[in-house]
Amino acid sequence: MMKTVILEKDGHRMVNLNRRKAIRYRCLDCFCWSYVGVRRCTFTKCPLHPFRSGRGKQDALVRSNAIRAYCLQCANSQTHEVGKCPAKNCPLYIFRSRKIKRRYYDYRLKVLIQHEKRLHRRRFFELMDRPKEGSSLNTDSYKGL
Repeated sequence: MMKTVILEKDGHRMVNLNRRKAIRYRCLDCFCWSYVGVRRCTFTKCPLHPFRSGRGKQDALVRSNAIRAYCLQCANSQTHEVGKCPAKNCPLYIFRSRKIKRRYYDYRLKVLIQHEKRLHRRRFFELMDRPKEGSSLNTDSYKGL
């Protein structure tokens, strides 16, 4: 499983994804997050159609090839365009090639975590009390900060 940010019904969300869940999220996105629509899907030419339920015994290699075929279909059967895919919020984005580029996603998570830490740090300093008037600290030297 890999943590990534995807676009959901209510906005962006960080989720743990494996290939099975990624296909399920993509099918839900295709049907505007309608579970009934995914269940009744009649688009049998879609490579993800047999895997849309996310349940049952499925061959992992066949599922991986189906994701690759879907990405090729989305990129008009141009293999070089699959690598340049601009849809970074697509649940299938991290699985579009056979090799998963974990370094990029580790970096992306690191940036998100650093951003959250900055926000918490900023809130901490805003909430921090100033030294009292009778304290031994010279507050005049801190005015320029």
